[in-house]
Amino acid sequence: MKRIFKNCPDLKGLEETATSLLFWHSCETTLARNAIIYAEGTPLDDTLCVLLSGSLAVEKAGLVLGQITENQIFGEMAYFTRLHERTATVRVSSPHAGVLQIGLNSRELSTPPFSALKKYLGLQAWDRFVSGSQEV
Repeated sequence: MKRIFKNCPDLKGLEETATSLLFWHSCETTLARNAIIYAEGTPLDDTLCVLLSGSLAVEKAGLVLGQITENQIFGEMAYFTRLHERTATVRVSSPHAGVLQIGLNSRELSTPPFSALKKYLGLQAWDRFVSGSQEV
């Protein structure tokens, strides 16, 4: 698990307390091609993920907008949207994908151990929103 957190640029620099808490809030799973991890428009289920292996397609209204590659966090945008809904569908595009699912509700994400992570994820969500809106 430490290797996962060390290799994920989005999680680098977290304090040991936050890293330990993420470990206890996470579950590793393997999914097959075409499995949907998040569906556009569904409510936030208090999870975000890190892609461990494989590749994922990001779709909006049935169109593929991009790919998620290994060691990237995804699913964080729903925490920062007004309606707390998934903004896109994330589907497994490789034969298999390894995913670390992290369960954190909005209250937990607002606690002091996760303040740096929340700030970073908020900035990342904003960057993705801005870059996505400019591609339309």
